[in-house]
Amino acid sequence: MNGSALYGQRSNYSAAPPCPRHPSVRSVDYCKRCNRPMCVDCAIPTEVRSICVECSGQKRVQIRHTTPYVTYTLMGACVVVYVCGVISPLLWQYMAFTPLVGLIQPWRFLSTAFLHSGIVHLLFNMSALYFVGMSLEQILGKWRFIILYVLSAIGGSAVVLAWVLFAPGTYNQITVGASGAVFGLFAAIFVIQKRAGLDTRSIIGLLVVNFLYGFIAPNISWQAHAGGMLTGLLVAWVLIMLMQPRPGLTARQQEIRSALASVGMIVAMCALIALIYRVIFEVLGS
Repeated sequence: MNGSALYGQRSNYSAAPPCPRHPSVRSVDYCKRCNRPMCVDCAIPTEVRSICVECSGQKRVQIRHTTPYVTYTLMGACVVVYVCGVISPLLWQYMAFTPLVGLIQPWRFLSTAFLHSGIVHLLFNMSALYFVGMSLEQILGKWRFIILYVLSAIGGSAVVLAWVLFAPGTYNQITVGASGAVFGLFAAIFVIQKRAGLDTRSIIGLLVVNFLYGFIAPNISWQAHAGGMLTGLLVAWVLIMLMQPRPGLTARQQEIRSALASVGMIVAMCALIALIYRVIFEVLGS
């Protein structure tokens, strides 16, 4: 071999400019519209050559073909907690959420999402988490998916808490299950499809049917479903908007902005819960 390049290869790979969004990666082509260098992940094929993600209208949904470890871990945790709860019912005393106990033990806003009232309840939520979580985790990435799931679960509990203002008798009512978080995931699918310009009628129908079912079947907290869905809509919209390529921003800078926004949403959720408790005390008394 004399070191000469084969047809279609660069004679000197290091001469290729770095990708503006991924500075550590060499570009493989130039956008046919703006002449911006692009790496493999930023190039969108067209009929003739490729365009960059900025020129594509910023609506591309990138799917990372990786194993959805977070989804599997969440499912496994719910199964383990369910088995442990069957063996020792005392577990419910430390994890189940009620508005009264949540004031002094705030971890219950999230821990209750890992409890389930029966095997049917568990299987229903885990099947939904499996089918929706596998796709969402690969679209959003692992840490964004965790933020979406956790905030949706907490958001479901927050609306259960807020309902005490309208039904004071629910102040000591137990609410368990991952349904709030799952509704948040379904809402995120709607945001992604809407952002990509896809038909959203099927996911809207699914959300409406499952939400209305909470009013028909007994012992189902439609408040948790509503809270998870509304939280999922907001969180997914923020994360998806911050994921969109922006001229002049590298992928790392966008990750930092997304992380800061996630921290801000967590702080805002905690502040909202504190505000709800204060309103309850002022309206209903301590």
